[in-house]
Amino acid sequence: MLEAYHGTYQQLSPMPSAMRLDDDSELDDLAPLSYNPGNGSHDKLSHTSSSKQSRRVVIYDPEADTATLANTLSSRKPSANPICDVLPPLTHDQMLSLRKEYKKQVKIQGKGINLSKHLKLKFPPSSSNFGKAAYVTSLGRAESEGYWANFWYQSGASRRELLIESLMGRSNAEIREIKDAFKDKRYSDSLVRCMEKELKMDKFRTAVLMVLEERRQEEQDVYPPEYRDRDVDILAKSIRAREGGETAMLEIIVRRSDAHLREVLRIYQDLYGENFARAALKKSGNLVVSPKPSPLTKTKVHIYLTPNPQGEVIAHILNGVINRPARDALLLHHAIKDVADRNQADELRYELLISRLVRLHWDRGLLVRVKRAYQEKYKRALEDDLEDATKGDLREFVWELART
Repeated sequence: MLEAYHGTYQQLSPMPSAMRLDDDSELDDLAPLSYNPGNGSHDKLSHTSSSKQSRRVVIYDPEADTATLANTLSSRKPSANPICDVLPPLTHDQMLSLRKEYKKQVKIQGKGINLSKHLKLKFPPSSSNFGKAAYVTSLGRAESEGYWANFWYQSGASRRELLIESLMGRSNAEIREIKDAFKDKRYSDSLVRCMEKELKMDKFRTAVLMVLEERRQEEQDVYPPEYRDRDVDILAKSIRAREGGETAMLEIIVRRSDAHLREVLRIYQDLYGENFARAALKKSGNLVVSPKPSPLTKTKVHIYLTPNPQGEVIAHILNGVINRPARDALLLHHAIKDVADRNQADELRYELLISRLVRLHWDRGLLVRVKRAYQEKYKRALEDDLEDATKGDLREFVWELART
């Protein structure tokens, strides 16, 4: 399959301010920032070791980065350059160490400052795409996913891609981390409560809540052959049912491991002679026909699928099962092209690009494979396309995110 699902692509909306990292009071009109580095060393060890001869464990010391960011964010007009230097190279664990050290050492009126909140104040995400990227990166792996899951419905338009990509196809451990890191005081910091409230009663809501139950088959769990054969039978009946069948189909796709689903797809193809993923999208989509051809322009008639929400879930999960690096390369290219084609004023659509790139940069091994798949498919380096599509401080930040 490996085709981008057709999400809803509306205009860019301002980033909401509903998400709260902690109970820090607002930072406006407060006394100047103070930095107390303590008694520790200011020397920072390198983030990674590129030497093949020396494969030592590298310990990250966040003090130097804390000092750099503190000096930058204390300025009336802070420069983006130090932020581009510090944040993108960090791993998730290093980012958490930096945030902890920053709040310990950097204070306003004697109270520790949350790094993400300080970035948000100095580079408002609602008015700066660079600020948006820096803020989300500073949240770390799990909290950034909770942010996107919460952001999609507040943007003034339905943007299910953000929610689908933040949650679907993840392990139970990843879902647990995202739920634990979720912050929204209106829902008592409960992602489940948020989704129950904000999603309308339909099969998409059912799929999201299934994921949040943390009952997905683990990759190391091998079910007996009769379970696999039963899943194939259920999927075949769901495809051929005149009405219904989507819930049973979703339950298998959402709750089975990637390895199990690969076997199911293979056996389905052997038995029924068709690609299940394509058949599922056809069933869950609505055929849309473009206007009739004009005698003057001889415009071709195009028939294409616009999947409903459960169709988008199916496409995202199964594309990942089939070939995750290829899927993620396709999604990145889609986002880059969207930005490049409409790179002006408030037409910009950066959320997908930022969310997809930040998500990949936490997994350096996967990012290497995605970049290779991107090069093979589009005959262009990912970094080059990012550089051409973006500008200013954002260009430098996303370029650094894409480095491996």
